Amino acid sequence: MSDPVRDPSRGARRRAARGALVPLAALAVCYALYAGVTAAVRTHVDHRIDAPVGRPVLDFELPDTTGHAWRAADLRGRYVVLNFFRSQCASCLAERDAVRQLAARVDPAQVEVLGVFLDAVQGYDPAVSAATLRTLAYRHPVLIADAAFVDAFHGAGWAHVTPVTYVVGPDGSITGSHRGVGSYAELAALLPADALRR
Repeated sequence: MSDPVRDPSRGARRRAARGALVPLAALAVCYALYAGVTAAVRTHVDHRIDAPVGRPVLDFELPDTTGHAWRAADLRGRYVVLNFFRSQCASCLAERDAVRQLAARVDPAQVEVLGVFLDAVQGYDPAVSAATLRTLAYRHPVLIADAAFVDAFHGAGWAHVTPVTYVVGPDGSITGSHRGVGSYAELAALLPADALRR
């Protein structure tokens, strides 16, 4: 009895199907590597952001956007909210309303809300920085950060990681941090309840 006639295209189809799996497997490996590296970087940055909590704040002196000098020593006795932001940061823009609401609802006798503008550390064009400040339209003071100040928190090398919020307690120690877009409730939770006006 002779062998049935084989379909020569069947083998070609099988080889083509196996060949199509190779790029998919490579894509899956690349995605797994990307996800792993991304998770490792996020964990590292989260650790850097949390690391200053419990330590005393740097004895800083920084100008705000009007030229007024702000000193750490002058802020003792109150809570200080330091909201780090920069230009070309969609998350900073998304957080704007929550930050503005927080600044409007704190008891000024107990809390000072300060923006910390990172554009000088990042090397942004002054025209871009000015446009960002106009867009955000913060009414609370905005400090112009230098590299030494950012290094005392999560590091000048990670100044592009924004927004980040820290709270300094009345004794000058850093009491809390929040990374990413914070809602009003999340930012307010960094402060004692009696420091907020209802």
